[in-house]
Amino acid sequence: MSEAGKSRVLVVGGTRGTGLLIARLLHERNFRVRVLARDPARASAELGSAFEVVAGDLTKASTLPPALRAVDHIIFTAGAPSGRYASERLVKATDHDGVLDTLAAAHRAEFRGRFVYLNTIGIHTPSVARTLLNLLKRNTFVWRRRVEDEIRSSGLDYTIIRVGFLVDRPAREHAVVVGQGDLPLAPRNRIARADVAEAFVEAMQHPRASRATFEIVWGDGPRRESWDELLGRLRREARGEAEDKLRR
Repeated sequence: MSEAGKSRVLVVGGTRGTGLLIARLLHERNFRVRVLARDPARASAELGSAFEVVAGDLTKASTLPPALRAVDHIIFTAGAPSGRYASERLVKATDHDGVLDTLAAAHRAEFRGRFVYLNTIGIHTPSVARTLLNLLKRNTFVWRRRVEDEIRSSGLDYTIIRVGFLVDRPAREHAVVVGQGDLPLAPRNRIARADVAEAFVEAMQHPRASRATFEIVWGDGPRRESWDELLGRLRREARGEAEDKLRR
């Protein structure tokens, strides 16, 4: 059942890319949307007055608590910028430490909602694309794999969504495959940012997405299944399975 109209959702990474699409889709569905921004004036100009913009810097833990106050769900899509070189220091600060600091701030705020985290496919599966991305964004897969473990052991309700290569296309042009394997990062495993935005908004509330990790990529043919059908087949991670992941 939708909570739209009363729930406040914090989007960390909501000023650009997929996070921006998620923030706008939440607003379209009548959620109250709060966005963390290093440059609040610029973010407000981009998003409009209907969005609540809170100043904060993911790499500065002391700035995060105001954004976490009185939120019902958290969607986290932030990370080191793509498309250019990022040092391991920057990657660790954003892709790892920033997530842990957000989880800690959520605990201090007595957060009781769901933490939905955007990751990439190929976390455990070697590929040429993964090797190249690890060189461009130094060891991002190492830090993102560790972050998944931290989220699972945080005690919070969570959903981890691993996405394929992101393309700027409208939603619902293709079928979407929701799986719980470990696809390699490869150009053939693609998906539209707009499809990803829909997945995040739907998974945030879906009962079968609670404490689950899954992957989404385009499939063959047109979209025929609803998100409720796609997410309804998810398998929740049992405690023992989560511990196995921690030992990888």
